[in-house]
Amino acid sequence: MEGSILIKNAKLYVDKHFVEANILIEEGKIASISRKEFVADKIIDAEGQPVIPGGIDVHAHVYDPEYTQNEDWRSGSLAAVFGGITTLIDMPLRVYVDNVEILRRKIEEAKRNSYVNYGVTGGFINGKNKDSIPRLANAGVKTFKVFTARPFKADDYDIPAIFETISNVNGVAIVHAEDDPLIEQGEKKYKGFDNPLYYHYHRSDSAEALAILKVGFYAAEANTSLHIAHLSSAKGLEAVNFLRRFYSRITVETCPHYLYFTREDASRLGNYVKVAPTLKTAADRDALWKGLENGSINIYASDNAPAPRSEKEKDAWSAWGGIPNLEIMVPFLYTFGVEGRRISFDTFVRVASSNPAKLLGIYPMKGEIAIGSDADIVVLETRKPRRITASTHHHKVDWTPWEGLELKGHPLYTLVNGVLIIEKGELVGEPGSGKYIGDLIKR
Repeated sequence: MEGSILIKNAKLYVDKHFVEANILIEEGKIASISRKEFVADKIIDAEGQPVIPGGIDVHAHVYDPEYTQNEDWRSGSLAAVFGGITTLIDMPLRVYVDNVEILRRKIEEAKRNSYVNYGVTGGFINGKNKDSIPRLANAGVKTFKVFTARPFKADDYDIPAIFETISNVNGVAIVHAEDDPLIEQGEKKYKGFDNPLYYHYHRSDSAEALAILKVGFYAAEANTSLHIAHLSSAKGLEAVNFLRRFYSRITVETCPHYLYFTREDASRLGNYVKVAPTLKTAADRDALWKGLENGSINIYASDNAPAPRSEKEKDAWSAWGGIPNLEIMVPFLYTFGVEGRRISFDTFVRVASSNPAKLLGIYPMKGEIAIGSDADIVVLETRKPRRITASTHHHKVDWTPWEGLELKGHPLYTLVNGVLIIEKGELVGEPGSGKYIGDLIKR
């Protein structure tokens, strides 16, 4: 633990206004917020820049022991901390996280190698492994991944019982919601075309909306907290809003690629923008931005899932689906959301930090700048843009679909649990500063 730290000349966003403040950090926590200057072992000058609670990413594929060529805790957490993220929840990639042994392996890897706080989502939950949920919950797991579609589809007849089991441990069901029969119909219609654009056509907005409606009513019957992963369409958002007329315990996330790319970009970028759910239209993109601002979309998440070039440079149907997103997370949302006047600064902080903390049950310890909260803090550099390029990013892969994008809002300073990790835009910290958030959840 470092000594006391004073962040002076900070701008805090309070009641829709920026106010000047000095933030005193002691023993890893925020000890005081005031306009007074304090004596401290180290002084950080925020230079009048905005200070926010570190981003919390509830959906990032970071560490799979069988796919460490894609990403691992060291590369993923380093990319995350440069992207304004101070807490990562690792989502299952291919290996099932349905027993305490694999959970402990993931935690131990993160403990040694993560620059940020870490947690793990259980999955892929189905009828055969749903009895693992209580054991995982006792070990600090809050979120459990369920698929309604290939390749990890849970049978419809099992989902009500899965949801009841998750509800019994006060967990959250995170659902990849696409209707499998409609996906199969789309494959029959389009799979004969080796064109990346047709891949995006085959998983439709109707497939997303139909699956959301189905799992929404299942969740209502079981009184389960339901979180819809990676929302991609206006029709899917309409389904969510319809469900909320009957059931309030539904949260939704969207991701930067759905807020920027459309399926037409596949003509230019090919499989390097292959993702699932697929990219949709400009109208869908606009609806997602509006959903963030009006509160119908609660959370901003990465769905980070890169892979080596060799896995991307295949035919459109067998190429890897997923892209590197962690390093652009907060800067992208600040640049295209706040500076682009699509969302308010309040929404920016809410969807990137406080709402994810509330979903995980760790608010206000995380996701807030308040006395007593953990000092997971980012000072944003909003004056000088930084160019995104694979030649300097910290992901394990040597490519990015965000190549050449100029973004503001990169971290000028980042603290994780009161430990300085980034100083004046440069890495100064070491792996091991993060904590397992499951210990907070278990309390």
